[in-house]
Amino acid sequence: NMPDSAISINSDTDSEISSRKYNSLKDDTLTISTTISSTESASYDNDNNFEDLDRLIHERHIKVTNCEANFEDSEPDQSKLKTLLSLLKNLIGVKDIVSFIGDSDDPLERMFATIRWWYSKDLKYVKGKLIKPYNSILGEQFICHWNVPAPKFDKNGHFINNAEPNNKNYLVTCLNEQICHHPPVSAFHYNCEEAGVSAYGIDQIAARFTGTSRDNEEYLLTHPVASVQGWLKASLYITVGESCIVTCPKTKLKAILEYKDERWIGKPKFAIEGKIFKYDPTNDDIKKLKSVDDKDVVAEIYGSWRGKVHATRLDTNKTNLLVDLNELAPIPKIVKPIATQGPLESRRVWQPVSTALFQRDYSKATKEKIAIEDRQRRLAAEAKANKEEFDPVYFKLPVVDGRPELKDKAYQVLQSGNF
Repeated sequence: NMPDSAISINSDTDSEISSRKYNSLKDDTLTISTTISSTESASYDNDNNFEDLDRLIHERHIKVTNCEANFEDSEPDQSKLKTLLSLLKNLIGVKDIVSFIGDSDDPLERMFATIRWWYSKDLKYVKGKLIKPYNSILGEQFICHWNVPAPKFDKNGHFINNAEPNNKNYLVTCLNEQICHHPPVSAFHYNCEEAGVSAYGIDQIAARFTGTSRDNEEYLLTHPVASVQGWLKASLYITVGESCIVTCPKTKLKAILEYKDERWIGKPKFAIEGKIFKYDPTNDDIKKLKSVDDKDVVAEIYGSWRGKVHATRLDTNKTNLLVDLNELAPIPKIVKPIATQGPLESRRVWQPVSTALFQRDYSKATKEKIAIEDRQRRLAAEAKANKEEFDPVYFKLPVVDGRPELKDKAYQVLQSGNF
């Protein structure tokens, strides 16, 4: 699936907003019902219809992820920018979690920052509604960006949690492409040039952070196992099992973040436990917490991946709040209008289906979905008959060791600012 993640920041969300039930997810479709034709797909392709769909997708994303903002502007780009700015006015610490991973001079703090991002990346599943995404087609692309404030650190390189806002902004870009359909695999690349940090990987395999400002210091993060629960009560939620392993060969620090098993009876606790320890990158086979030697441990992690996560540095025996998911909110993605998107960009590909869904014309949505899938099967059959290999637009094939490489075309898009 195309990643639809949101960069997480610390927001001034009061308890009333934090405890809000998600019973207001009905979309206002009166406007779109009167302005978007419900006839054949070809009639959708005009700028006014695209603008209506841009607005509805944006508002829907805000409701689903529980972002609070004002969307009165008529122009999509201007509206999204003002939405972001209005949200930033209410921030505590006004920090972006991914952009300051490489900022601290303390290697342990950089590991903390990576782990902080790891737990914040699933914020939309903590705060928002669990929704099934579209099944991406081969070659499908999703490009977006965020404008976020720069973080602050004290003289010891420790992150200042409630720093005053500053006027410096970072640009975080996101580029995704479906590079294989059987099995479905997406390659992704995040980048923050100002902070010298990039993240890249293959969906469902692993993610990597590279800090170019730290002589290409790299962090490898493996995915745990997730499942959907709550079917009997019709109240779906995600549970996570096993562990995430974070390694940084350059600093010789490793973390094992273990997700505790849930009981069959009672409410889920979403508990986590972890350790950061020194390791030998050339001779490493440690995969379980119980296998970690106590003398190598430099920090301990504990808490809930849906709530508060704490970290204790053993050199100072001081425990700090690493991240509180209750006080975070996703910043809406800034995506260019559908009318200016390429034919393989996600919102353009699925525009007929999305339009029908917003109109609550589910029969039409099903027909449009089948039409898209049939076209993909036809193209795949033609390519096979002609012995043509699929060649992604933005990523090189093959992908070695879960490390997708960008093509020149990708760098051209990112440098042009046309995203």
